[in-house]
Amino acid sequence: MIFISALLLAIVILGLPTLSPLPRVAAVNRSITLEGFTSAWNATSKPNPAITVTQGDSVSLQLSSGDSALHRWFVDVDKNGPTPDCPGADICSSTFSTSTVLTFTANFAPGTYTYYCSIHPATMLGQFVVNPSSVGGTTLPTNRPTLVAPYLGLASALAILVAVATYIYRAGSKEKKN
Repeated sequence: MIFISALLLAIVILGLPTLSPLPRVAAVNRSITLEGFTSAWNATSKPNPAITVTQGDSVSLQLSSGDSALHRWFVDVDKNGPTPDCPGADICSSTFSTSTVLTFTANFAPGTYTYYCSIHPATMLGQFVVNPSSVGGTTLPTNRPTLVAPYLGLASALAILVAVATYIYRAGSKEKKN
């Protein structure tokens, strides 16, 4: 009986890596280009376009000045308005009059934020939308109890199985002695 319990335990342990409650999710590399004019980002095409990413995406922002003026792009992560907190909570580029590249990971909470030019915040601003990570339309759980519950249930069932097998084995041993 102990052999059967050990065999069942080995099968369960070997099967654990395939019982992942979370689907595998890979971040996407997003490449975005914005051209700065004192009147708007991308003023000659679609002014101040909304930028949409998914939480966890790697974002490469190609920034250039179309009017040779100084610009500094930032996303207002802490939502405290057009004055950037750099370094700090906000994601900020360096100040540029020609071009620069800003690369960052969208690792802040899902929601709608505002991006600005810190030098021309009244005219150069738009929406920066961070969607939650999801697979198949289902939002991934972020709290620990939800993540570990399947494993705790499996461990509990296994412990009960071992306890029952041990009880049966010991009961059988006592009957043989009598």
